[in-house]
Amino acid sequence: MALKRILTTAQREKLLSVDHLSPDEFHAYFSFSNYDLEIINQHRGDINKLGFALQLCLARYPGCSLSSWIPSNRLVSYIKDQLNLNDLDLTLYNNRNTRANHFNEILNTFNYKKFINDEIQEKLKVYLISQALENDDAIYLMKQALDFLSRNRVIFPFISTLEDIIGHCREQAENTIFSILLDSLTDIQFERLNALFESHNKTKMTTLAWLKDLPGKANPESFMSLCKKIEVISAINLETLDVSQIHRNRFLQLARLGDNYDAYDFSRFEFKRRYALLIAFLVDHHQYLIDQLVEINDRILASIKRKGIHDSQEQQKEKGKLANEKLKHYASLIDALHFAKDNGSDPFEEIEQVISWKNLIQDRDEASRIAGNKNYGYLEMVRNKAVYLRKYTPMLLKILSFKGNSSSTPVLKALSTINELNDERKRKIPKETSTDFVCKKWENLVRPEEGKIDRSFYELVAFTELKNNIRSGNISVSGSLIHRNIEEDLVDLSSCFGSVTIPDSFEDYLNTRGALLDSQLKYYSKNTHKVKKDGLKKFKKSTPDEAELYRKKLYDLIPQIRLSDLLIEVDGWTNFSREFIHDSTGKAPNHVERKIVFATLLGLGMNIGLEKMAQSTPGITYSQMANVKQWRLYKEALTRAQSVLVNYQLELPIANFWGEGKTSASDGMRVPVGVSALKADINPHYKSLEKGATMIRSINDRNTAHHVEVVSTNTRDATHTLDGLLYHETNLDIQDHFTDTNGYTDQVFGLTALLGFNFQPRLRNIKTSQLFSIKPPSEYPNLLEEISGKVNIKVIEDNYDEIKRLAYSVQTGKASSSLILGKLGSYSRQNPLATALRELGRIEKSIFMVDYVTNENLRRKITRGLNKTEAINALARELFFGRRGKFMERDIRRQLQSASVLNVLINVISIWNAVYLQKAYDHLVKTDPKVTQYMKHISPINWEHITFLGEYTFDLTSNSKELRELNIKP
Repeated sequence: MALKRILTTAQREKLLSVDHLSPDEFHAYFSFSNYDLEIINQHRGDINKLGFALQLCLARYPGCSLSSWIPSNRLVSYIKDQLNLNDLDLTLYNNRNTRANHFNEILNTFNYKKFINDEIQEKLKVYLISQALENDDAIYLMKQALDFLSRNRVIFPFISTLEDIIGHCREQAENTIFSILLDSLTDIQFERLNALFESHNKTKMTTLAWLKDLPGKANPESFMSLCKKIEVISAINLETLDVSQIHRNRFLQLARLGDNYDAYDFSRFEFKRRYALLIAFLVDHHQYLIDQLVEINDRILASIKRKGIHDSQEQQKEKGKLANEKLKHYASLIDALHFAKDNGSDPFEEIEQVISWKNLIQDRDEASRIAGNKNYGYLEMVRNKAVYLRKYTPMLLKILSFKGNSSSTPVLKALSTINELNDERKRKIPKETSTDFVCKKWENLVRPEEGKIDRSFYELVAFTELKNNIRSGNISVSGSLIHRNIEEDLVDLSSCFGSVTIPDSFEDYLNTRGALLDSQLKYYSKNTHKVKKDGLKKFKKSTPDEAELYRKKLYDLIPQIRLSDLLIEVDGWTNFSREFIHDSTGKAPNHVERKIVFATLLGLGMNIGLEKMAQSTPGITYSQMANVKQWRLYKEALTRAQSVLVNYQLELPIANFWGEGKTSASDGMRVPVGVSALKADINPHYKSLEKGATMIRSINDRNTAHHVEVVSTNTRDATHTLDGLLYHETNLDIQDHFTDTNGYTDQVFGLTALLGFNFQPRLRNIKTSQLFSIKPPSEYPNLLEEISGKVNIKVIEDNYDEIKRLAYSVQTGKASSSLILGKLGSYSRQNPLATALRELGRIEKSIFMVDYVTNENLRRKITRGLNKTEAINALARELFFGRRGKFMERDIRRQLQSASVLNVLINVISIWNAVYLQKAYDHLVKTDPKVTQYMKHISPINWEHITFLGEYTFDLTSNSKELRELNIKP
């Protein structure tokens, strides 16, 4: 599948250009040493010195010869300044022999090599094939090729030569992968794969399309539907394939392609490609379906629990009313007896006057029931729900396979017992059956009397304990991604070396961080009289009133613009649309396709939907945008586009007023979900019965959004804190990260420190937050009330190797931080790894807390960072206005697509505003220099001058290189 030409002209220019380099990079590559100058000055004539020096610079970066370079006045001027040359015309350096001689002299003098060496070419091919096995993207491979040649001091040939080599290497890598997937398949397996392309008579839907059609509700019917799909995939017996030989990234790339194709598309492919993509999709989809089964089971059990709790609370209310009535009767009885005693009358007659004997006996029975019933919690209220569970749990035990540690053995035995009873169609559980898995609170429900086991309660408790044990890591689910054994996510200890941030040994860690904690606590102990935690107050508005006046002056100068035009203008500066490379053809969008890309971005990012967007966009159809959504707006492409935009803002001079690109913040934004979606939940915090999801957005101090995740609305932000620090793929050098209280746990503190980040959350409950020490608390006499206890150093030491494996796994990308933290967060307190990381986190949290309490500037910095997230979230809500601001996608992966597009729009607006703020500032500062001191308060997150609504047109020919005129009043 070799492509003769894989780069557009613009992409070639970007790779070969030197003008995009930062000042530091530019000087590092092109500044001459004394030795360089000595060699250069040996040449006669200024033009030869200039030409030789230019060829030397190009050899260093980008690593090409003069025949391939993209002319740069910036570079030529910098060389002339260093050589003290007068203004020369570089075209005079045109003698081919002279240029060739200079080039060969540079090779010999500075130890560079030509690409004609066969050994180098073979090494490059081997390297590129290994890279193509990981990532098939042509631009990525071209960058890897240039990097390889640069590291080996090889002057690379014409780009077209490298394109041919890359095409060959991609084809070789693809054949290797296809062989892994296909060579061991049998005829029967191929027959079953072909059956997926057949249509059902009734539904006219192919089996492949049916496999992709996922339910949105958590009920037994949805569970059984997924089980049928898993059975179809399992029948193909793809477990025999060892897909671990294929790099995870490349495998997911193939699986995504397979997901995008329908049966007709597959029929057009040649044999190997058709079945390889189909198998990759099926293997990945099988794993996803198993995780969905676990999710549905969890949600059904959670709904049963909610029902039981609600019914229990209602019962307690009724008991309360009944008890109140009995107490009144009791008071009347006391009065009757008191009267009988005082008057010498018959007490029984007096009682009969108050309440009949029959009613009195009835009161006694009812009072006994109120007072005598032991409280078993919610479970006693939902016994009848066992019948509901039996609609799907027999299939659960057939489809899912579990493995567990020793503590989970009783639960697994109980599940095995239930499975045997189902197979044998027996109703009663043998009395000798073990109930060791049942907690004491529920023992009398499961065994109401000697020699009898209540099957309904037995099953309810067994499946509840299964859920708890899966969440706590004691039981793993075979074939699952999320619920597999954590060992599968961790690198080998032998690979854990060479990190700059992760200490090699427990002693190394303790010597540095333990000493710092001791120093912090001693400082706080000495100065605790100066500051008290309960004296920390919320900061008042710190932005001066003058800043608002200057903000208005600057934005009054900025012209009005439609969002569609703004999108085109920013693309003219950044070329971010070129990153939306077709997932199948590998081609960037052409002139016509770019219009469709822009329309699709607006339709998704503003949540209008593609159908309504088509109605508002003359000349662009729904089907065209649906195609772009499917093939160009995939996760990796959106990440690349986002990175281009973030990096562009990073280089804008005006952004220096706002920050250096070294701090970031993250916060969640709840979004209602308007359809039945498995991951949609009700969050009591929002006082709404409407289900929703949460966008967790990471922003940086230069006012762009560099990462976004979509999670269940009840997922704690802390689980995803590290994602925005590790997976943004930009040039940001993030050092400090801010979150709100919901964004931290002790484990997050520990892991962020090991990965080299300063984690700095805003602590709203600081009064109740406790410090921890390594030394006895008595060492810090003024902190006895604030130190909760000692850090368990022993558990950290015993498990430090496992902590290292975990940290390296996240740092190297073996496992995602959110997956690891999600697992650890749900593990039981007895889990040694979770406990050890929590104890390590307490060291880091205590170090930070002393700074937080004693350093007002730090607290202000955190508040400013979080204020930027609130501003960007406000813009996000304003943009995401369509369909009442609700997600209308069931699948959380489609919701993430919309959220990622929204991030792109946010960044486009921020960049456009920043560029025009620069122009407005340059104008205003001439007459009012005072504006400079307020620029740090004036954000590019503003939309009053931008028109979001109306008919959208995309005139790419009108995009001038010149900026629009400011609104300057005479």
